[in-house]
Amino acid sequence: MSNHLAIATVTKALAQMLDAAVKAVVDSARAEAQRPDPNAKGARVNVFLYQVSPNAALRNGDLPTRNSIGQVTRRPTSALDLHYLLTFYGDEPALEPQRMLGAAVRGLVAEPGLSRDRIVSVTKDDNGDKLSGSNLADAFEQVKFTPVPLTLEELSRIWSIFYQTPYALSVAYLATVVLIESEEPTQPALPVLRRGQADQGVETMLGPFPILDSIHIGEGDDDFARLAQPSYPSARLGTVLTLRGRNLGGENLIVQFAHQSLHEQVPDIPVALTPGRQGEIKVAIPNPAADQTKWAAGIYGVTVVVRSGGQERSTNSLPVRFAPQIQNIVVGARDLNDDVEVTIISSPEVRMSQSAALALPDREVPGEARGQPADPLKFKVIHPGAGGVPVRLRVDGVDSMQFKRQGFPPTLVIDKQEVMFP
Repeated sequence: MSNHLAIATVTKALAQMLDAAVKAVVDSARAEAQRPDPNAKGARVNVFLYQVSPNAALRNGDLPTRNSIGQVTRRPTSALDLHYLLTFYGDEPALEPQRMLGAAVRGLVAEPGLSRDRIVSVTKDDNGDKLSGSNLADAFEQVKFTPVPLTLEELSRIWSIFYQTPYALSVAYLATVVLIESEEPTQPALPVLRRGQADQGVETMLGPFPILDSIHIGEGDDDFARLAQPSYPSARLGTVLTLRGRNLGGENLIVQFAHQSLHEQVPDIPVALTPGRQGEIKVAIPNPAADQTKWAAGIYGVTVVVRSGGQERSTNSLPVRFAPQIQNIVVGARDLNDDVEVTIISSPEVRMSQSAALALPDREVPGEARGQPADPLKFKVIHPGAGGVPVRLRVDGVDSMQFKRQGFPPTLVIDKQEVMFP
């Protein structure tokens, strides 16, 4: 493949080849990349690129270049054929045009394609034409020159485009194929991290692979009543997660929770398939005091690990929002600046590296700095209005939930936390 300088490189290389060929028969002759010129002086060959067309054989060889998520997997390529008109000028009585034509044909028969050495010599000889950056020499397709037979009608049509330029002895050549590649960055292949044991290569695992399709979040021990209700938007301590998927059968099943921001993992939770429900797993998130420091609000990635026959396979990871819970709210008195400090005790504990904010109907108040993770969250509300307002605790972008389920059959009821400003 080559860059955008490929066409200009081919033109200059062709002119260089013809220049050496015609000088062998006419000492003063030269070849230049120019259009036919009625005012040409002396013996010369004008090399003119008059048409560029898609290559018929490779024009459809460019397969889709992006994967399903839009990443570039292969650079787009355009395959082109270059059509050149070689025009010969010189002393007609001395037959200079015909002698140069014979020398040009002989030279292109002897060197029908652009060699790597030829291209390198052209790109190094930079006389202001800016070809030093050409990488045509690295292309895997060699550019070849073949004569194009033109009928009298085709020849007259070509010369009709040159306004007020009289016909001169000329011949057409085709340069094929020039592959121009986009410079768009591609997705690199994944590196080899390690070799197989005893150099046996990688271990190929065939399907069917376990797949995790959906997660339902709810509360209560009654599976039928819990699953009949819509899923919670977020999980929290004490909720029950129902994982549904395919190919989850195995000797041992483990559910893993990995926090996406803290890069921490909750201890693995051994589970089993729900009896009578194919492809369903129930995971109860405990709510004792010891779990206040194991879990954290934010986004978790949930994965099921299936172990069977000495092999371990993991499902895809699905995201689950884990919400904080407000356990207690203490509102202080207004200070001299008419500001109020609000103290909140939450569950689970908010880590020192996490961002916490108090979401009010008209503003978001960031939390103040703490000395220890167990310290309560404090928020300084500037000039709040008197009276009660609903509040939410927002940790790493996940809000506390303002509802709960109660009664039988269980129903959702509003459970807003409020702050009563003095």
